Amino acid sequence: MRENEFVEQLKLRFPVRDPVSTGIGDDGAVLTNADGSASVIVTDMLLDGVHFDLANCTPESVGRKAVAVNLSDLAAMGCGPVAAFVSIAVSGLAESSRLLQGICRGIQTMSEQFGFTVAGGDTNSWDGPFAVNVCMIGNPFGDRAILRSTAQPGDSVIVTGPLGGSLRSDRHLTFHPRLHVSRLLATSFDVHAMMDISDGLGIDLHRMMDASGTGSLLTADSIPIHDDVPTDWSQPKRLKAAMSDGEDFELLIALPSELTENAGRLVQEHAGSAMTVIGTVTKRRGCRMIDVDGSECDLAPSGWQHH
Repeated sequence: MRENEFVEQLKLRFPVRDPVSTGIGDDGAVLTNADGSASVIVTDMLLDGVHFDLANCTPESVGRKAVAVNLSDLAAMGCGPVAAFVSIAVSGLAESSRLLQGICRGIQTMSEQFGFTVAGGDTNSWDGPFAVNVCMIGNPFGDRAILRSTAQPGDSVIVTGPLGGSLRSDRHLTFHPRLHVSRLLATSFDVHAMMDISDGLGIDLHRMMDASGTGSLLTADSIPIHDDVPTDWSQPKRLKAAMSDGEDFELLIALPSELTENAGRLVQEHAGSAMTVIGTVTKRRGCRMIDVDGSECDLAPSGWQHH
């Protein structure tokens, strides 16, 4: 069973109930407060040997990433952070003191930078690999949380930065969550749908289109490829890396096409980053791509999936 299949089963097993308005299947859950405002809850678990390698990275970078991936989920929903809850499982508390202090320093750096409170959590000792889970609460920048399920035919498909090579370069440990870009877009434009690219554009695009009941048509030449992907590779191999490496944590956006120019200008001026239009949302279901030779082909899901 793949992760997507498991999530679909969970959605059937656990329907939403008030005050939850959006449950399993998006970057986070949306709760409607008594005053009509929304709160968003996100959570991610990271494991040594899967999401990082403590033998080859610092504890501070692990603590940083544990928070950053959740901040990226909040950014994907047009939200800023309020509070975090951190749970860890470690092999022996006493002998792991230096490790835990480093993890906490990494988390503290992020809490100070982004202005949220670490409000609680849990600690357990066991014989398995180090694990850390962060749960965060956030509030929308604008008047609503932005979902992945509301892309509309005719929207431009946009990414907020180049893709590929994150694991090769260790950028997955040092990336900057796109909260500033998210705030600019959420407070200035009617963003139809948004999510972050964690498992790879080639699979996350399918997730957005499936959730929205739409399809997409990308242009291969428009996909921005990160310099971390070796330049001496063939173009097809570099494009495959950009589509499927994952751990990029850029935003994938569906925005009305008439707004893209102004949105790109605003983000460039105030965030110093370039947004790239890579395709269009279509009424026809499924994801397709116009290749470099002008031919059109189906775009199979490609990227990281838990088995």
